[in-house]
Amino acid sequence: MARVRLLIADRAATRLGIRMALGDEAVVCAEAESMGQAVRAAKREQPDLCLVGREIPGDGLAAVRGICRAAPRAAVVVLAHAADVDDLLDAIRAGAVGYVPGALNGARLRRVVAAVEANEAVVPRSMIRELLLELRAGGSLMTAREAQVLGMLRRGHNTASIAMRLGIRPVTVRRHVSDLVRKLGVEDRDALIDVTEHCGPSAPAAGHVN
Repeated sequence: MARVRLLIADRAATRLGIRMALGDEAVVCAEAESMGQAVRAAKREQPDLCLVGREIPGDGLAAVRGICRAAPRAAVVVLAHAADVDDLLDAIRAGAVGYVPGALNGARLRRVVAAVEANEAVVPRSMIRELLLELRAGGSLMTAREAQVLGMLRRGHNTASIAMRLGIRPVTVRRHVSDLVRKLGVEDRDALIDVTEHCGPSAPAAGHVN
């Protein structure tokens, strides 16, 4: 299997640390220290994964938006100094598929690379409950239909039952579940149900993704 092609957009010291920590786990195809450099490098290299420092000059979220336009197949993960659920939501709205707060180490970085290779989101478990609570309060990540499906899953309905009650096809239910798993950064349907048990008896409708 080809190694992940990686773009690192952050301070020089952080870029060096990431290269050393990953070793042969990924191929660093480009580095950048500002939003403009990051977007240009992404357009030129079309990397598989972009690690973007939240505080890079020009703004990390602006870099995420620009990279997503320049290299739409790239997975973008934001590196933040501290966990902030509002910042996480902003990063996802900008196009990121992951958010890694706090100190980096080899094990965490390897998990990020593995998640990208598996087409999974990268969200710390410690932030998932806050994310779900924010969604309940009116966040804009979950569609109304996804909220219906999630609520019925939590009440014990299976795919066939949900499809019948909502008047949609089973394959559509499975797609909604897959989208929820991706958006909320969990491993599978069981983990989706488990992590939302802390958020009350039902999942409310929320606005569509911007």
